[in-house]
Amino acid sequence: MNIIIAGDGEVGFHLAKMLSGENHNITIVDPHQELLKMIETHTDLMTITGDSTSISVLEQANVRRADLLISVVHDEKINITTCVLGKKLGARRTIARINNTEYLTIENREIMRSLGIDAMVCPERIA
Repeated sequence: MNIIIAGDGEVGFHLAKMLSGENHNITIVDPHQELLKMIETHTDLMTITGDSTSISVLEQANVRRADLLISVVHDEKINITTCVLGKKLGARRTIARINNTEYLTIENREIMRSLGIDAMVCPERIA
């Protein structure tokens, strides 16, 4: 499975480590080059330095061939934008990390799905 993870914070790094053990092709996109260098030295994951809301960065990450795009940046607006763009550019499935639990109502989930966000997670609510 081809997976793109936008965001290399604690959630993104944990997700990448977990999924890399399952033989997936994983690409991590993050604007912080120093974090990505750390990832590269400890894993064999592909990394791209850049803003996940940039169409050219998503294209560089080969989003059109992505089976899954997961955006877990701390800013939910970036996650929503990344997923909407990713879906329009060809990602088969998208998941956005959110903080606003209002998005989790049935009605609002349908709105988000119509925009191209297949699922939403709220790690703070899970913890």
